[in-house]
Amino acid sequence: MRAADAAVVLVGAVAFAWYGSSVAGSTGAIVAGMIGAALAYGTVKAAVRPGVAASVLVGTAIGALIGSAIVRVLCLPGTCATLEVASGIVTGIGAFVGVGLVVALVARSFDEYHEARAKNLPTKITGCGPEGDCD
Repeated sequence: MRAADAAVVLVGAVAFAWYGSSVAGSTGAIVAGMIGAALAYGTVKAAVRPGVAASVLVGTAIGALIGSAIVRVLCLPGTCATLEVASGIVTGIGAFVGVGLVVALVARSFDEYHEARAKNLPTKITGCGPEGDCD
C-alpha cells in the first residue's frame, strides 16, 4: 500500500468518525470510523485516485452530518435518534452520488486537458477570452 493510499484510508476513517461522534458519541465515532476506513480501503483496492477518493469520502461524511443536523434541529433533544441516523444515511448517500459525479467530471476534464497539452494540440476554452470575445 502506497503512502497516498494509506492517507485515503486515514481520511475516510477520520471523516466518518467525526460524523459518528457528532451523532452517537464515542461509540458512534468508533463504528462510523470503521465504516469509513472500510469504504476508503475499498476505494484503494478499486484503484481510485487518492484525490478523488478523499474528496468523495469527506463530502459523504459532511453530507451525512448536515442531514443529521437538520433532524437534530427539528426534534426535541434525545427524541429522534433513529430518524437522525436515517437522515444522515440518506443525505450521505445523496452527497456520495453528487460529489462523486462532480469530482469524476472534473478529473476527466483535467485528463483531457493534459492529453491535449501532451500532444501539443490547442486546448478547448469555452466562454469569454482575454480580449472579450465570447464563443
